[in-house]
Amino acid sequence: MEWIILSSILLSVCLFGLSFLAGDKQKERNDEVEQRSLQVMGDIYQVKQRLRILEEELLSASAPSMRRHSKEELVSEAYQLYQQNRSIEDIAAVMELKPDEVQQLLSEMRDKEGQR
Repeated sequence: MEWIILSSILLSVCLFGLSFLAGDKQKERNDEVEQRSLQVMGDIYQVKQRLRILEEELLSASAPSMRRHSKEELVSEAYQLYQQNRSIEDIAAVMELKPDEVQQLLSEMRDKEGQR
């Protein structure tokens, strides 16, 4: 009977000691997960910053190419390119317009010449 009590006390002391070690492993895992999540959040922040910078560069690069011409200037430019025997698609590419918009501009020029 003494052996059973003594062995159960010894077993409980060993289990109690192991519980502290097991708790430390769980804490280490939690700390590692927290570190990884912070690292991922930092990486995401850096990627967002780089993306924002790239978007700003792209917008600033494309802004000067946007033209602020009057309709008469556009019609005149389209007609000049048309007189150089360029296709509608070429004119659209040069003027950064759609082909049907170029056709509309050319038809307006023909209408103006017809009225003269």
